Amino acid sequence: MGSSLSYPEVDLAGKVAIVTGGNTGIGYETGKAFARMGARVILACRSEERATEAIAKMQSELAEAKPVSGEDINVEFMALDLSSLASARDFAKAFLARRLPLHLLVLNAGIAFISPLQLTDDGLEKHFQVNYLGHLLIILHLLELLSSSGPDVRVISVSSGAYKAGTLDLTNMDGSKSYGRFKFYGNSKLYQIMMTFYLQKKLSDSGIAFSCLNPGFVKTEATRGFEDSAFLTALAKATHALGMARSAAKGAATSINAAVNPEFANGKALFFESCKPTGVKSLARDETRHEELWTYSIELLRKYIDDECATKLTDMGLTISSSEAAESLDNQDD
Repeated sequence: MGSSLSYPEVDLAGKVAIVTGGNTGIGYETGKAFARMGARVILACRSEERATEAIAKMQSELAEAKPVSGEDINVEFMALDLSSLASARDFAKAFLARRLPLHLLVLNAGIAFISPLQLTDDGLEKHFQVNYLGHLLIILHLLELLSSSGPDVRVISVSSGAYKAGTLDLTNMDGSKSYGRFKFYGNSKLYQIMMTFYLQKKLSDSGIAFSCLNPGFVKTEATRGFEDSAFLTALAKATHALGMARSAAKGAATSINAAVNPEFANGKALFFESCKPTGVKSLARDETRHEELWTYSIELLRKYIDDECATKLTDMGLTISSSEAAESLDNQDD
């Protein structure tokens, strides 16, 4: 499986990359590939302990391999908990304070198949926030930096083929009317794709190339969400044992190709499967629904975007409500 999975080895010397959830699975292999090619890599993770262990492992695995650029391997940890919007904002601000450029932003971290329904401390359905909304908040804070770090700057969202089962129902975003683990996982992955196309259209002159992808069925920690179900756990183990799942390295190939292949430095929003651009279902490209999702998302995020950042985003062509409007919305909610 995945014999066509490949990507070019390029020189990333002088490039800076962020990979969320880079301590394990697809994110780990993505970060390792960037480091091998000479990039300075930031692994944005919840656990410093697990990230430190991952970095040590990465350095050991790459010890015999010289990076494409000939530079030393440069990988480090920064704290990020996507289940907290405050943490997502603070991560972005901490990165900005370092005054580094940013060339590759790979939004890889995620959760899957959580049951029963779980809400974050922000009161949002967990798949929605961790997989989609927290990542969007990071993008918004880093957009100006990304646009000034060019010429070849890319934002990659790791989605899933499960998006095809997703829907956009603004009356049930919190799962209060109905909830299913597969449905809400698929929803969150759909929103990633919708926002990729929305941002590319709105920011077509920014110099940033937005893309998203389906890594395929990969043997990762995503099936931790099955821990409550003996049947689903057994099914996942069986598919892995039968070789029906890609390894993390093969699963990461599509992310890496989307991020580094010179062929895709064209500023067009693309959706990748098995390292190749492909089409998506109509809902993912529905511009009217894009606008609805954007408006809903910004209402949730506005209090985490200060007026200076909002002004910069407005100047770039994005519609951001005023802080007064956000406060009014909070008061209505109360």
